[in-house]
Amino acid sequence: MATEEYKRTETKTMSDDSIDIAKAIGLILMIIGHCPGLPHPIRNFIFSFHMPLFFVFSGYFFKPKPIKSLITSGNRHLVRPYVYTSIACLLLCLTAQKYDFFVTKLIGAVMGSACGHIFGKTVPFIGPIWFLLALYWCKIFYAYLKTKTDKCFIISFVISTVALVVGKYVTIIPFGITYGLCSLIFYAMGDYWKNYWGDKKISPIWYFTGIAVWLFCIWKAHLELATCDCSLYPISMFAAFVGTYATYVVSKNMPQIFRPFLTWVGKNTLLILCYHTIIFFVLLNIKCYIIEPYNLPYGKIAYLILFFTFGLGLPFLHTLIEKRFFSKTASHS
Repeated sequence: MATEEYKRTETKTMSDDSIDIAKAIGLILMIIGHCPGLPHPIRNFIFSFHMPLFFVFSGYFFKPKPIKSLITSGNRHLVRPYVYTSIACLLLCLTAQKYDFFVTKLIGAVMGSACGHIFGKTVPFIGPIWFLLALYWCKIFYAYLKTKTDKCFIISFVISTVALVVGKYVTIIPFGITYGLCSLIFYAMGDYWKNYWGDKKISPIWYFTGIAVWLFCIWKAHLELATCDCSLYPISMFAAFVGTYATYVVSKNMPQIFRPFLTWVGKNTLLILCYHTIIFFVLLNIKCYIIEPYNLPYGKIAYLILFFTFGLGLPFLHTLIEKRFFSKTASHS
């Protein structure tokens, strides 16, 4: 989801724009997955890999850096958008005179909560931007592990396992730390993919076996990092990587007509996520701002159209205004 988890110069080393397109597919699936009333098989398909996908690709571009540098970069590219988006949501609560809701969402923002609890007491949900804090901590924890051991993959797996169990059955840790720990294994998968697998082709037997496992997990398992829920563990973790890799294969073979749009989406996932959070927040919680979608003909379709129209249209306008502003600034300087 975040475009700034790797530098632009690093994307240029890739042979094509397939990873941006794969991220765009994941983001579009996320928007669809947040629509109420989605049929269970479709939702299970989306959630089987769409969040792990972003951690895997972020890990793919991992480069050893000083922890201090990661903190500084993360504060600018992940924490700051999180704070700004949270403030926007909280201001909507105040302008709508939803004061009780303001308090609960303020708690959710401080906790960085997806759908967690503290010793059995539910913590308010801040929205899809929980991912930003999770990625922030995930990158820092993994970079620290790389300085201490050469067995990062195994240790990341152990840490993620413990974090999933604690997060689901005991409590979440404030500021989104729990979700960052849960995601370590996916980040490690991306790093392992780059360093030990690279562009090597896999045999058809392994490929079709992986697809079969993924389909089985879509049918029988459930993976949702927001709730620290991972049934058929650890098979569903492997299935999430298979889904990510399959998305990458699809993106490499995406028809040229769709590639410019999807590449734009993939390069602006962080911005789109922030706008989607605000829209998601308004549509589901402060409905006095808009026409209730379910009161419209074909309500669910109207809901999806609103999500995509505003969720992609507003970021597009944002980028146009930003580009125009910086071009004027540059000309004056």
